[in-house]
Amino acid sequence: MSPDTKFHFESTDKFLHNLDTVLAGRTFHLAMDDGEDFELRFVTGNIVEWRRPGEALRYEEYGCLRADDKVYFVSSLLGGTESPVCVTMVLDEEQSLVTMAVSRIGFYPKRPRLAVVDITFGAIRVPGQPLPVKRHGYTRDLAGRKITWHYATGFINTQIYYTEKYCRIRPLTDLRTPEEIAGEEEEIRAGLRPAPMLYEEPMRVIRIKEGLYLLCFVEDNMNRVNPEIGGNNLMFAANLSRGCDYGRCFSIKNGKVEFGFFNAYSEPCEEDLPVEHEKSPYRV
Repeated sequence: MSPDTKFHFESTDKFLHNLDTVLAGRTFHLAMDDGEDFELRFVTGNIVEWRRPGEALRYEEYGCLRADDKVYFVSSLLGGTESPVCVTMVLDEEQSLVTMAVSRIGFYPKRPRLAVVDITFGAIRVPGQPLPVKRHGYTRDLAGRKITWHYATGFINTQIYYTEKYCRIRPLTDLRTPEEIAGEEEEIRAGLRPAPMLYEEPMRVIRIKEGLYLLCFVEDNMNRVNPEIGGNNLMFAANLSRGCDYGRCFSIKNGKVEFGFFNAYSEPCEEDLPVEHEKSPYRV
């Protein structure tokens, strides 16, 4: 399995309406809390130069979605890596803060589809100003909430933020025909195929500011049960004040990297859902 580094902004079930080129011509100097510094120069609306101090420039293609007036969701596949690597950042110009997520596929040889994500906080250097003390941070603000998301292709699901660390999903669209659905239900009753497992996956929620959150989850439980499926990493900036989210997928499909941007609009869900009351098969 080799990474497909072709850059595109669509996936099989969710796609993007508009990418934003507002960062073209801008330069950012990032001071990360792990001690790393980065210089980012957005040469055009889809090409960024970046480097650490003392290193040669690297060029990458990128996509940007504006999550708020001065908050940008930026993501890029890195070229020249042995295994697939995706870097995603929230550049928060309003507060001079940055959150960076580095996602890797192929980290565990026995689970080659599984994405592993490292998240680091930091600040944007502003000439003549000290670095801010505050950071974006993990939160339980969304714990217990339910939001129904309507994606660009018509795909709809309800995300149940079951706790601050787990997300459950109820899909509301089904592409199967009524005959296929009835046939599969009959096979389940007859014991010819297993019942669908509960979709519950680990989730990290980061508070960017009031009403704006960065959500990160990996289909780890699905992949642990069957290493031939799952492992996907989804990240999105959920702007609940505007009722929109802006995100990207990063996964392996048919032996190639699937990387694309998506957006959606939301509505709150007040319905009491049966899936909320199921016992988790993944946790003690």
